[in-house]
Amino acid sequence: MPTRNPTPEKDLTRKRKAHTKSRGGCVNCKIRHIKCDEIKPCCRRCYIFGVACSYDRASAHLQPLPAIAFTNTIPSPNTTLSANTQVLGLLNDSVSRQSAKEMAFRFSLHDLEIVNRFHARTILTVGNEKAAGIYQRESVRLAFQHPFLCHLVITLTLMHDRFNISEKQTTAELFHWLEGTSQFNSIISGASRGNLTSSQKDAVWIASIVLGCTTLAQVDSNNPEEIWPMQSTPSDLDWLKISTGKSEIWRLVNLGRSDSALRELCTDFAGGQPLPTATDSESLKVLPPELIELLELGSPTASPATNPYYGSAVVLARLLPLATTADNLIHFLQFIIQMTPRFMLLLEDKDPRALLLLVYYHAKISQDGRWWWRKRAMLEGQSICIFLERYHGNTSHLEMLLEFPKAHFWKGGNGYYGWDPPRSSLPWSSSLAALGEGAMVAGEQATVVQVSS
Repeated sequence: MPTRNPTPEKDLTRKRKAHTKSRGGCVNCKIRHIKCDEIKPCCRRCYIFGVACSYDRASAHLQPLPAIAFTNTIPSPNTTLSANTQVLGLLNDSVSRQSAKEMAFRFSLHDLEIVNRFHARTILTVGNEKAAGIYQRESVRLAFQHPFLCHLVITLTLMHDRFNISEKQTTAELFHWLEGTSQFNSIISGASRGNLTSSQKDAVWIASIVLGCTTLAQVDSNNPEEIWPMQSTPSDLDWLKISTGKSEIWRLVNLGRSDSALRELCTDFAGGQPLPTATDSESLKVLPPELIELLELGSPTASPATNPYYGSAVVLARLLPLATTADNLIHFLQFIIQMTPRFMLLLEDKDPRALLLLVYYHAKISQDGRWWWRKRAMLEGQSICIFLERYHGNTSHLEMLLEFPKAHFWKGGNGYYGWDPPRSSLPWSSSLAALGEGAMVAGEQATVVQVSS
């Protein structure tokens, strides 16, 4: 039987057809590893993707087309699909340049709608009128370039959406909060090497502001019996720790540099009205005499070095006469920014005297109507009052000392929102008024500081 020669196996490997390589393609197509049609002045790939086409190797890469360059408005849900798609293309291209873990997520048109609500509503609740305008102008543009900021922007907006509507966080809110915080921490941890771009520095600052608002806004219960200090959780006082870190962020990003898009904020801060230059002893007269006695502030040897309550008490005394307006909001951060590690430890230990100073601060802040701060001030303030009465009822003059904060936290002895009592009803109001007429200049001056929220 004749031997049958086996048929040679066919080469099943797919052969790539010969093609003409693009040698003169634009910069953006080379970055994206796609074939450029080399049409000038703008190739079709760049036009569809929504970026400015350039054949100059020295030009900036992946910049938005002039027609959709970010201004004080962003595409709304009613905008044409192509415009929204172009914006998403820019944002997701930024995501694709991150780590492999982050590449798994892609922003959607629904996310763009949330960012639009942030731009039109939520950002306007942050800072005074001037600062809010600057943040509104720059935050969305930076969020589209830096995914970590976009995640945090979406988080704060979703929190705002459910304020006074739902008590529970949504899965989307938790996801964006986790992603934004994780990426933000990664950026900060590498910042010590001095490798942050100017755009990243501006984005980091806005992210720190947004992150501070999210931490303040997140209160786990509407029942003061279920939150700190009545209850203890690993996240206790996180809002204080994050807020105190803003001064470090300020030094890191240096908004005063010439290429910062947020440089106007520095001018605004430097031009603020200073707090009175009264001596510490004069400032402390604003506080109830019983509180001064309890904190041992009247001693001739009392100082920040010898008394852990001294610094916070002086700052609080200088803030109490101020009106809780948007323009003064920056000054109320001084109580947090100037808080010493010793005082923070006392709060963590639920020291009754430290809690009294904090509850007075909450009482003052609760007069401000900002949604992301007032709820915490009210509920945590109520919880402190309950804690002190229940576990430290033998503290000297406690009942009298709690009259001021309780008047702000409870109307008629119960209820969620309080009221602002007339100063004449306060047993120590005469010294407050006297100081307001003199060194405090009617209580409308405030200290020059370097950070804002």
